[in-house]
Amino acid sequence: SYGVLFGQAFHAHGHEDEQGHKEEGEEEEGEEHHEEEEEGHHGEEIERVSLDLRRQSYRFNWGLQNMGSAIESFVLKLSYTDWKHDEVEFFEDGDQAIGTTFQNDQFIYRGVFEQGRKGALSGRFGFWGIDRAYEAAGEEALSPPTDQRGFALFALEELSFERVKFQFGGRVETQRYTPAFAERGGHEDEHEHEHEEEGEEEEGEEHHEEEHHEEAPDAVKRVFTGGSAAAGLHADLWRGGAFVANYAHSYRAPALEELYNFGPHAGNLAFEIGDPRLDAERGDGVDLSLRHNEGRLRGEVNLFYYGFRNFIFPFAPGEEEDGLQVIEYTQRNARFAGAEANADIGLSRGLRLNLGMDFVDAQDTELGVPLPRIPPLRGKIGFDYRVAGLRIAPELILASQQHQTFSGETRTPGYAVVNLKASYTYTQRRSAHQFSVNVFNVGDRLYRNHSSFIKDLAPEIGRGVRFTYMVRFF
Repeated sequence: SYGVLFGQAFHAHGHEDEQGHKEEGEEEEGEEHHEEEEEGHHGEEIERVSLDLRRQSYRFNWGLQNMGSAIESFVLKLSYTDWKHDEVEFFEDGDQAIGTTFQNDQFIYRGVFEQGRKGALSGRFGFWGIDRAYEAAGEEALSPPTDQRGFALFALEELSFERVKFQFGGRVETQRYTPAFAERGGHEDEHEHEHEEEGEEEEGEEHHEEEHHEEAPDAVKRVFTGGSAAAGLHADLWRGGAFVANYAHSYRAPALEELYNFGPHAGNLAFEIGDPRLDAERGDGVDLSLRHNEGRLRGEVNLFYYGFRNFIFPFAPGEEEDGLQVIEYTQRNARFAGAEANADIGLSRGLRLNLGMDFVDAQDTELGVPLPRIPPLRGKIGFDYRVAGLRIAPELILASQQHQTFSGETRTPGYAVVNLKASYTYTQRRSAHQFSVNVFNVGDRLYRNHSSFIKDLAPEIGRGVRFTYMVRFF
């Protein structure tokens, strides 16, 4: 319920240009040969794309206990990740070239102080921060190299009585984005300049591209500062049963990609256009929950309603750029309402029935239309059988058709998909060996995911099998 106060998620994507530039004074024959090679690569189809990936991660945890009556303990967590990948393009003639290079260095730190209990009052408070260096270079670079720095202070307090608990939380944060340069889509200007030298661009097309670039605002430095708060009630109603109510006021700064992206995103088959002028999202919401965890029945039912100001989402205006659908990050006032429920029922010794469903209705309150890429009503029916070290868990996933669509969206048919998980664990004195198999889409059904950017071009994956072996030492 309070994840909005303490969690942050970041993602990035970028491209790099491997194409070099000819030195001045090079012989005319060499230039002609170079141009022929370039024309051959530009006109030749890419046979496949492979990832050359390198990731280095380091984590450090340190803590103190028995510090005193006011502060019982302190835990510090440090995390550093150095991520780089090249997307290597393989052409039909056997040549290869790096089409994309992406670099993301990220350092995250988090410190939490645990308070000593004072009667009914307990709690914790702390700090969190991030230092991120994002860089994407190349003719398809989505955004300029950008440094991101964030810092937050948070606290969560709890009053516990015999049958009732009250919780109060708050978070104040700041996010700073500093792009290396203001111009976005510079790779396209470079590409256009090359065509002008070669005489291949018509005057009308040049004028159109210039107008398009003028519409893209500069990647200016942005600073966001705001606060989130929440209050909750947990009341025991019967043995194993409880009622939970939460109110939350949330604040979210725009992500780097939402601010600065400008260019083709091959993974989404879209030409993404961020907006450096976006404001921070602010929301107010209530969620109610009824829970039971006793005997053969474990489950809960949740209802929620959230209203957002300046809600950020990708909008498709129905235009195309370089053969890709244009996606613009925009913001509107919006509201989300929905429900989710799950139940875990013991049928016999070792056999349990799992049931679940979720539904969300999201509306653009300014236009009175549904928001894009909202999943339909979904349900799950599964069994979980365990005996000794053997586990078998088949499940049926059901989804209704999604007919509530945004402007330019198409309806998505419903589907039913069967998955199967099975594993066997063999335990020794100092180790445990687990052999598992995961079969997804057992019936090889053709179905599409409404929340996918490319659902109209590519369905979800067909039948697949994954085998896993894992050993744990203790």
